[in-house]
This record gives sequence, C-alpha cells and structure tokens, in this order.
Amino acid sequence: MGITTQKGEIGEAMVLADLRRKGYGVAIPFGHDLPFDLVLIRRSGELERVQCKYTESDGRAIDVRCGSSSAWVRHTYDATEVDWLAVYDATTSRCYYLHSSAWAGLARPRLRLVPPANGQRAGVRWADAHLQPELPGHQPPSDQAHRMAMLSDPSPE
Repeated sequence: MGITTQKGEIGEAMVLADLRRKGYGVAIPFGHDLPFDLVLIRRSGELERVQCKYTESDGRAIDVRCGSSSAWVRHTYDATEVDWLAVYDATTSRCYYLHSSAWAGLARPRLRLVPPANGQRAGVRWADAHLQPELPGHQPPSDQAHRMAMLSDPSPE
C-alpha cells in the first residue's frame, strides 16, 4: 500500500470517528467507483455525500484540495457529486467541513488557522468556523415524527 493510500485511509477514519463523536450517523458506500467516501446521516434522515481528505497544514492555513489525481486520472469534485469536503489536518488533529456551496468553482480554498500576515480580513475563511458539517443558520428539523431511529436512541416501550 502506498503512502498516499494510507494517508487517505487515515483521513477517512478520522472523519468517520469525528462525525460519530458529534452524533451523526455514517454509512460507508461499497466499492471505489463513487466520488464520495462516506454518507453522513442526519437525525432527520437526510443523507449527504462526504468526500474525505488528509492534509498536513503549515500551522497557518489549511489548503483544501477539491479534487483527486492519480497517474491515470485527474478529477475535480462539484456539487452534483459531493455535498461536503471533510479534511483531516494531521497538524492540528482536527476535522474541518466545507459545504459544496463554499468551494464551488475553487480548486484549493484555504482555511485560515491564524490571521494573515498582511492583515486581510475580507474574504478570509476561518478554520474554526468549519468544525461542524452544518451550514450557517441551518437548524436540523425539529419534527420528531419524521425522525430516523438511530441505534443509540432509547428503545420504545
């Protein structure tokens, strides 16, 4: 197994563990011919596709690769294939989540860990704002009637 494959597997495992720790359900699709690695299952039953990435930041910013490449194929993801890019950063030991609406049209968006040296504030994507796979202002549905049962839910009596 090559180092790239090993890092990719570490990224997937860390994202899966992070999502479970945060209370989300996770499914692993069968095979390697899909453009996503995991399926995030919300308590409402919504399913969202997650492409996992592994990176090692410089401690100042995280480069998020919106594509994959091999010796044979180069592919850039888009919102028709993937809902979220989930990045495990080995430097910070944290997972970051970018919704497809945040990276549409970008090849390598950056998440800032510390303020830029030039003092720029406008257009900066702060890494801390991407620690949850949630859109700003998005609230999970509160209608319990359509809620999907999870194994961790108390059993009905």
